[in-house]
Amino acid sequence: MDTIDKQKVKDYLLGLQDCICSALRAEDSVAWREDNWTRDQGGGGRSRVAADGTDFEKVGVNFSHVYGDQLPPTASQSRPELAGRSWQAMGVSLVIHPQNPYVPTAHANVRFFIAEKDGADPVWWFGGGYDLTPYYGNDEDCRHWHSTAKEACDPFSLELYPRLKRWCDDYFYLPHRREPRGIGGLFFDDFNELGFDQSFALMRSVGDSFLSAYMPIFQRRRKMAYGERERKFQLYRRGRYVEFNLVHDRGTLFGLQSDGRTESILMSLPPLVRWDYDWSPEPGSDEAELYNKYLIQQEWVRSPMIHQMFAEQAGQQMEYASQLVEENNFTAAADHFFLNGGKGLNVTVPFKQDAFNYAPNKTKRASLAGAVNTLTMQPDGTVLGDTTDGVGLVGDIVNQLNWTIKSKRVLVLGAGGAVKGILEPLLAQQPQHVVIANRTLSKALKLAKDFAELGYLLGCSLEMLDGQEFDLIINGTSASLHGSKLSLPKSLIGAEGSACYDMMYGPSPTPFVQWALNGGAIASDGLGMLVGQAAESFYGWRGVRPSTTEVLKALRNAL
Repeated sequence: MDTIDKQKVKDYLLGLQDCICSALRAEDSVAWREDNWTRDQGGGGRSRVAADGTDFEKVGVNFSHVYGDQLPPTASQSRPELAGRSWQAMGVSLVIHPQNPYVPTAHANVRFFIAEKDGADPVWWFGGGYDLTPYYGNDEDCRHWHSTAKEACDPFSLELYPRLKRWCDDYFYLPHRREPRGIGGLFFDDFNELGFDQSFALMRSVGDSFLSAYMPIFQRRRKMAYGERERKFQLYRRGRYVEFNLVHDRGTLFGLQSDGRTESILMSLPPLVRWDYDWSPEPGSDEAELYNKYLIQQEWVRSPMIHQMFAEQAGQQMEYASQLVEENNFTAAADHFFLNGGKGLNVTVPFKQDAFNYAPNKTKRASLAGAVNTLTMQPDGTVLGDTTDGVGLVGDIVNQLNWTIKSKRVLVLGAGGAVKGILEPLLAQQPQHVVIANRTLSKALKLAKDFAELGYLLGCSLEMLDGQEFDLIINGTSASLHGSKLSLPKSLIGAEGSACYDMMYGPSPTPFVQWALNGGAIASDGLGMLVGQAAESFYGWRGVRPSTTEVLKALRNAL
């Protein structure tokens, strides 16, 4: 049986506080205040707070170690076996409220609790986690945050991250607002299932990973320009932060009811906040996007999960992780990856053009698309660039949905990079013709001209679609990302029904999918495209073509 070492936990927590404070001091020269305090009933702590810095409006990193002969009501109410026991609670808690609205607020804590009495085994557990509260959402930041969280959990069990993420989603939720506080992260409490040594190791892994999760996001966004509108929205959203901490947070309630130091307990609250009566964001705005896209429970770490399942299918060992890359630093990051034994990279926006320029060799479809989302180290030491989005889309339509493309009248909405990446595989299916429709007519015409040698292509504006009818309609615009509806004529859906495919996806039907269903069409979102393009990348790297059916089912259930 593991030996419970309370001093070892305390030493780690004090070191963690020092490490995090040192990293934050290196980013902002703001003066810090340190208070060493004691609690009359037993214990004390060390609070460190800074305010009104260049980048940090308020930041606090607190250590506390408190103890007593009897627990407060919040602890013993749900755990009657704790009654009559002496107790100790120790932990580090931190919050970062940045000046810039494009930098998210971050919160983290790790803690240990033990209750003891003579003649009985001690009752103990670890808890902690971290969560991110953005004001303006960013996919790359969300993926990095959750990928780092997953990497902290995976050494203990691959099932741990999904469980602690779901726990976090459920915990940091405001039922009176019917919305989450942010995009979540990790949360665990009453955790002792791995035994003392490994449960302590998990707490350390979570605590040690916080800086890796947050600092790249902070450094990337801290200098972004903002104005009064963004600042007002930041202060408005901070109101949700205050509401959660004062109404729902168990740690705040425990601290106040155990007669903890009020100044330290309420350190987490932002210095400035505002409440506007019955305010709602303008439809289609960046503020509305936060609600429509980011403040919904969803899986941000899909690619690592997908490739892990593919590797298990193939009976192969594979390490796949996300990395946040600074703008203008793609080449250096890719060089470092391949020089250190990396075999393949998936590349997302905004680096697809950088990846295209990086790869000396490219597939035909990548050359036509002018962008690369997959880089593969070849046996001869050169890097091959490919784009697998179109293969993923066609595979999902033909193999998973059992729709037919050959000899069909196809409409593609949009003329951006996403559409450019799917045209070569789509035209290879020999549709009767493909019409590209875009708000800007010139972009649609140019795209039709660029790919004319591959099939019968036409370009038109959205206004020119009235009266036309199609068998297959593919939405390649970003409208669904923002929760926006395209203004489309009902005539597009044929009398005998059409098939409609949205390259975007979500936990509920996208606006385009809903439009299609309301018009009597069959419809699907693009989750299968995501899995299909990942399968094509896996095949390029490992030489094995995985099955997508079960993986797609697992991801769909996780949405």
